[in-house]
Amino acid sequence: KEAQLSGKINQIKRSVTKSTSLSTLNSKMSEISRHKNDISRCNSKKADINKKITAKTGDLHRYQLQLIKEQENDQKKRIAAQKKLEKEQLDYQKKITRELKSQKRAISPSHKFNRPVINKSDETEDITESYDVFISHATEDKDSFVRPLAELLRAKGINVWYDEFSLGWGKSLRKTIDYGLANSRFGVVVLSKSFIKKDWTEYELNGLTAREMSGENQVILPIWHEVSKSDILKFSPTLVDKMALNTSINTIDEIAEQLESLLK
Repeated sequence: KEAQLSGKINQIKRSVTKSTSLSTLNSKMSEISRHKNDISRCNSKKADINKKITAKTGDLHRYQLQLIKEQENDQKKRIAAQKKLEKEQLDYQKKITRELKSQKRAISPSHKFNRPVINKSDETEDITESYDVFISHATEDKDSFVRPLAELLRAKGINVWYDEFSLGWGKSLRKTIDYGLANSRFGVVVLSKSFIKKDWTEYELNGLTAREMSGENQVILPIWHEVSKSDILKFSPTLVDKMALNTSINTIDEIAEQLESLLK
């Protein structure tokens, strides 16, 4: 608009000649004055707008700095919380490791896999047994996957620790599970949405993890059952790194065959 007003002023000036009458000249000068006043108001508005833009830009910069600071603080809190969680998990796994070693020592100092040892006493006769595989799972997954897998493995002659096979009437649940965790060559972990929510399954997973951390090489054999990578990543980032079978890709027969080949 300022350029248009300046153009009109120049046009009026060019229209003034020697023959222009005094009254016409006065009229044109008044018109030029009005246009100059309009230009002055435009410049004033422009200055106000620029001032507001400068102020808003400053506010935006401050908000950005505040946001960056808050994000950095949140990141520090997340890192601290993650370190605390990792320390708690490590402490718990060390505790489980000690308990498992204690269980092994209580059973037999010469215990080996696939070689049952019979200890006789004056009053009782206890038979200690080792297993090829411990199946850690959630109850909700029994019918759809776990029971058929356990039955197929047993049919193949694989010695399976599975609660429906191994837990008897009146037996201690914790002691029986600890025994199975300590005396199974592999731990098949059926990771599912139900598994992630359970306390017992986390207890079993911690026990198997503790064995690996104590120096045993490959113990945990993960199977993903109706879960995604993001589900596992939220539950346990370290499990995502382990090669896993997936029930959406592998059949029960294929899973049993792969486990059978590992045991040879």
